[in-house]
Formats: sequence, C-alpha cells, structure tokens
Amino acid sequence: MLLAFAFMRYTSLLLSLLLATSALAQSVEPNDLIIPQTGSNRLIIPVAGSLPGAAGTFFRSDINVINFRNADQRVEMHWLPQGSAGDSVADRTISVGPRSGFSSEDFVTNILGTSGLGAIEIIAVTSTGEVDPNGLLHATSRIWTPVPNSTEGTMSQTFPGIILTPSNVQTKWIFGVRRDPRYRLNVGITNNSTVAQRFRITTIGSQTGGGETVELEIPGRSMQQVNMPGTANGTFQIVVQNISLTTVVTTWQTWASSIDNVTGDAWSQVGFPAASQ
Repeated sequence: MLLAFAFMRYTSLLLSLLLATSALAQSVEPNDLIIPQTGSNRLIIPVAGSLPGAAGTFFRSDINVINFRNADQRVEMHWLPQGSAGDSVADRTISVGPRSGFSSEDFVTNILGTSGLGAIEIIAVTSTGEVDPNGLLHATSRIWTPVPNSTEGTMSQTFPGIILTPSNVQTKWIFGVRRDPRYRLNVGITNNSTVAQRFRITTIGSQTGGGETVELEIPGRSMQQVNMPGTANGTFQIVVQNISLTTVVTTWQTWASSIDNVTGDAWSQVGFPAASQ
C-alpha cells in the first residue's frame, strides 16, 4: 500500500514537473528549432506510414499522442500523403481526457484509416474547430517492421513529433547519415503550405565524391521522399533549400535516413537551420 502510494506521488510529481517545463517552453521563441521535449498546440510528424518496403519489410508507425493539459482536448489530425496534395483527405478528430493520450502500433491504419507514406499534422482545436491557443500536445513516433524472414523481433527508427512553427527559413542542414555499399540514403521533405514548393537537395560527402543534386516540386499539404543517386561513400551532410520564388511564410520539414540494404534496419536525422553567428 505504501509502495503504491509512493509510486502515485512520484507519478503525480513527475507529470507536474513535465507540465511546468512545458509551460516554460511555451514562453520561449522556438525559432524553428527542433524541440520535441515540450508541448504545443501544433505538431508535425514528418514521416509516417503503413506500407511494404524492400527486403521483405513492412513498415508501420507506432505513435503516441499526449494531452498535457488538465482539461479535455480535441485533437485534429491531417494526413499529408506522399506525392499528391492532401487538401481533399478527410481529417480525423479525437477527444482526449485530461493528462491522458492515445496510441497505436499501426497508427496510420488504425487511427487515420489510410495507408501508404505521408506526414501527420496534429493540432489542438476548440469545439468550433479553431486552433486552441491553450493546447499542450506531445507526440512520439517510430517507424517499425518485423524482422524480415523471421517470426520474432522488430527493427525501428524514430521520427520525433516537431513543434509546427511557420518561418521563412530557406535552408536546412542534415548531419549524421551515411551511404556506402551497406546503406542506401533517402531524403524526405514535408510541405505544410497550401501551395506547391520547389526544393533543391545537395549531398556533401566526407570522402571524395558527393555533390549530387536533386530538385523536386512538392504539392501543397504533402510530402516526398527520394533515394539519393550516386556512388560516393562515407558520412554525408545534406543541404535542403526551398528555392520557390515566393515571399509567403511557409512551414516545411526535412529529414534523411540511412537504410541497411540487407536487413532494412535504419536510422534518421531531422534537418535544422544553420545556427546564426
């Protein structure tokens, strides 16, 4: 009994500390930084899916959405599909109780009722459907697959929920990914804007080579993932530029993944603006 009481006090204290940290973070201008530790009324999971992959893999998204508020919260979710505008895709709204959440190991199928590859925009809304300024949502996400050719075990890579902050950042960098005979290299971009945006992706290798460039136009409210061409090996820096001729403030995210060519095991890194001096 005492042990249970102590655990309840510890859990309550921990959640109170989390809420205090979250409230403090809301007063700090994020400046388009990636701050997955806090809560916000608008989040983006830059890539999620339910689809078959190479080498016998089948990828699903294990996603957990948490309401930090001590009040009920309506949560609206928008699916941003790969390669096509997502304005016509039906939204999904779920009411979440105080300091609680919901989750699924196959979120795209079970919660959103769709399949394929895309991104998920998560928004706290009021009863009238407006963005709720008091919303404090947090999301965790991983893409996972059963181990190919095995009846046991899984493999996964994480894609954190990112605070959705409109900005006019034109260039973002990605570090810590690799391409060589063991690994292939994918780069993805999510365009949250309602209009199409054009992007340029450039690789910079740690060894001789690199410098491959890919340009692509991404429809509004969608995402696109591409396999980077070329044969250069080593650790890569990825430079992603929004080259659209527009002065409209938009929101976009980018990431890169290195995937094992045999097992499908992978890791990912999310892009961020270069620090100003």
